[in-house]
Parts: sequence; C-alpha cells; structure tokens
Amino acid sequence: MTTIIAEYRYLAQSLAGQYGRRHENFTGDGHLFLFESADVAVHFGLKLIAYWKQRRRSLLGIHKAPDLPVRVGCHFGECTRLSDADAWIGRAINVAKRVEAVSEPDSLFVTQMILELIDLPFYDFTEAGQHELKGDFVPQRALYRVFSVNEQAMAERQASEMTAEDWFLKGVGYSSTGCHAVQEEADCYRQALQLRENYPEAHNNLAILLKDSGDSEGAADHYREALRLWPQYPECRYNYAILLEATNDPTAARSHYELAIKHKPDYADARLRYASFLASTGDTFGADYQYQQVLQIRPGYPEAHNNYGIFLEHGGDLTAAEQHYAKAIELNPTYAGAHYNYAMLLERTDSQAAIDHYKTALKISPGYLEAHNNLAVLLQERGDLQGAEAHYRAALRIRPADPATNYNLGLLLQAKGDQKAAEHHFAISRR
Repeated sequence: MTTIIAEYRYLAQSLAGQYGRRHENFTGDGHLFLFESADVAVHFGLKLIAYWKQRRRSLLGIHKAPDLPVRVGCHFGECTRLSDADAWIGRAINVAKRVEAVSEPDSLFVTQMILELIDLPFYDFTEAGQHELKGDFVPQRALYRVFSVNEQAMAERQASEMTAEDWFLKGVGYSSTGCHAVQEEADCYRQALQLRENYPEAHNNLAILLKDSGDSEGAADHYREALRLWPQYPECRYNYAILLEATNDPTAARSHYELAIKHKPDYADARLRYASFLASTGDTFGADYQYQQVLQIRPGYPEAHNNYGIFLEHGGDLTAAEQHYAKAIELNPTYAGAHYNYAMLLERTDSQAAIDHYKTALKISPGYLEAHNNLAVLLQERGDLQGAEAHYRAALRIRPADPATNYNLGLLLQAKGDQKAAEHHFAISRR
C-alpha cells in the first residue's frame, strides 16, 4: 500500500509540475494543489484521474492490493501564504477539501465558482446536486461533475479568442498525445508568451522543447526568465540543471539541483538525477545518500533501483547491486535496461542466467545493440559460433561501423578460418 500511494504521489506531482502548480501539500487524508487558473486546475484534475486509472491497473497486477480510486474536488477563491513558510490558509482550501469529500470515486466535482470562471462550451459536465459542506459559510452548495474536455470544440475556436492560459493548455495537450507534435506545442507556448510575458510555466515548457531541438542558448534564456518570475519553481530549477550539466557547467548545475530539492524535498526525479551527477563527480557518499532518499520517497521506482544497482556494482557491492537489479525487474518486467545490467553482473557467476537476461532484453527491445554484442560474446565463449555470429550481424545491421562489434566478429571469423572476412571487419574496427 505504501508503494502504491508513493506511485500516486509521483504521478500527481509530475502532472502538477507540468501544469505549473504553485503549492502542494500531501497529508494522510488528502493532496492539496494550488493553481492560479481555474481552467488549468480543471485540466489537471481530469488528467490526474485518467492517468491514475491507467497507472494503478499495472500496479495492482504487481502488488495484488485493493483498488485505490482518486476523488478530486475543485474550488476557486482567495487564500494566503503564511510568511516565512511554504504553507497556505484560506476558506477556499477548506471548501475544496469538502467538495473532494463528497465527490465520487474517479470523478472531479467542482463548485459554481469554477463554472463561472471556465469556458463552459469546452467542457462536458452535469449537475451533481445540492450539498451541505461541513464548515462552509453557506447552508448548501450546488456542485457539478466535470467529465472531460471537449477537444473538438477547443480545436475549432478562433485564435483571436484564445487567452494565454488557453494556448498553454493546448500546448500541454500536445505533449500528452501519442504522436508528439513538437513544433505545434512550441508555437502554443510562444503564443501564450505573446499574450502574457510573465508566464513562468510557458517559459519552462518552451525551454524544454528548445533544449531537445538543440537550441541550448534559447532554452537557457527561457529557463532564466522563468526563474526570475518564480525563483521557487522546482521543476524549472531541475530542468535548467540538466541543461547546465549538458553544457559543462557543473558548479551551476549542482546549485540548481540543490535548489530544486530544497524547494521540493520529495522531488524523486531531481534527487535521482542529482545522485548520478554526484557519482560522476566522485562524491560517492552524497550519491549514495540521494539514491537512498529517492527509494524512501518512491520505493517502487524501477529506474532508481536500476541506477542504484549500477552505482553499487561500480563500488564493488555486488550482492546489493544484484538485489536492486532484481527489484527493478520485479517492478517492471519489460525494463530492457535492467535485464541488460543484471546480465552483465551475472556474467561473473552464472553465464546461463546472463544469457537468459540478454535474450529477454532483446525480446523487449530488438534494437538493443549492446545486448546483441554481449550475448554474442557469451555464446562464442560457450562454443555456439553460429548463434554468436547471428547476434554480431544483428548488431551490425543496427550500427554497421560499431568498432567493438566489428572487432569481435573478426575474431569469430578468424576462429572459423575465414581470414579474409576477418580482416575486413578488423579494418572497419581500426577505422
């Protein structure tokens, strides 16, 4: 149950960061998010319900735990941040909590205030009755259930009618589609920034796309502007740190990783990336601490178990490394990278088990060149020259000029007595 709740928190926090939440607080009986826009809050609530439905199906298959649907309540009103603390108070928060309490499983209930602020033609909703909410200043409130966003109606809207928030939400919508329309998403964020220059979330999301397209300078400009507007923006700090690390500015990267974690202590992705960064700089104590923190925050994180296994293996703790590789595979049996890393570890003690894991990795990811090459080496050592040659040639179909694979295939062909073919592959390897 702890693992499933941790997975929910990770999903909710990741989505909320994408939508630009301004505050978050997780307690035993609820998860509070604050947004500046009612439209953004409603889109987030609907996305959270849909994504959590999908995610928990796979989790229940692994952990055999009771189903845990999510209920979302949304209200809009004034609230106040306490001085010198990341804590907020206000009647609006209390009302939202009571709306959540009466909502149905896997549903989003909203108040009349929300309906007055969002563009109703673009949402599918129905009345949810009159409710007496504990502690509310009115005897009863009319609540409404929002089912979905009417994507067709939104797509048909004239550009001149769209607000900055509309463009931002359209951009976020592109990022969650199966066929990611990168240019269209970037154009949406640019349109949002034309209407509202001081939009940190749009700056951050545009910077991510610019970095991925190779425009590091443009990405840095937008990250800096987002942080000027919102210095406590943890997701932007994290993304900027990744860019600084890639552009060989480790001192600044370290500073931004630390600030991201300071502003959001349970930021599992930032801690995981920071752990890898610290390991690369030789700070093994700091890296080990961050890996342990990640797994305390999110014990069911397959990538964290895999990466910690690599770290432990490099440090010589093979027993612990094996445990974490096995845990990563247990949590995600289709994790090709974990099968590959576990296979490399097993080569020392159990070559047949290593072969099995290489084969599993290739079944999951047939284009995994390194797995083809390593499997071929093991098969060659066991005398299966035909099987080894098949995997060497499969690797070369993926990357014809790969030096290691050409060299290894050359050795195999030399052992078979085909010196001319062997020299051909040795020559490619030397070049």
